[in-house]
Amino acid sequence: MLPESFLQPMDERYSSGTSAHLSDRLKARHRQGGVSLLEVMIAVLVLAVGVLGAASLQLNAIRYSVSAGHSTQAALAARDMLDRMRANPSELSRYATASVAGVCQVNPGGADIAAQDLADFAELISCELPVANGSIAVVGDQATVSISWSEARTVANEEDTVFLMSSVIR
Repeated sequence: MLPESFLQPMDERYSSGTSAHLSDRLKARHRQGGVSLLEVMIAVLVLAVGVLGAASLQLNAIRYSVSAGHSTQAALAARDMLDRMRANPSELSRYATASVAGVCQVNPGGADIAAQDLADFAELISCELPVANGSIAVVGDQATVSISWSEARTVANEEDTVFLMSSVIR
């Protein structure tokens, strides 16, 4: 059999003694109405901060990777020039006057080995590094290759980076 409360009309079932209970439930629900929205807004804020942090990390990784690439190019160019000077030690005094500055200069070739070496050095420095300058100093049998380039493309207002390599030429 069905309980007696089921036999009552529907309006009587919900109105007898439960109206206060329903009113309390509605009030409690109304008080919590903005809590879930606040939780969502906080979660979105935390997510946004995390995404910005990850983007900053990626940007710095790219910036340092480019800077490391430039340092590697400078080291290879200096090592190459010192090796060329070791291969042609009789012309060491001709290398001492070398100076490279400016934008990319395509190698015009040289009349002899020293001129070709200096033209290759100028092309490598000016074409592989941004706003690069290079020079060679020779004192006795000690040769020093100095290469500088601008890091302004990766870090604003950054001073030029200078790479020095020195070796005894015999």
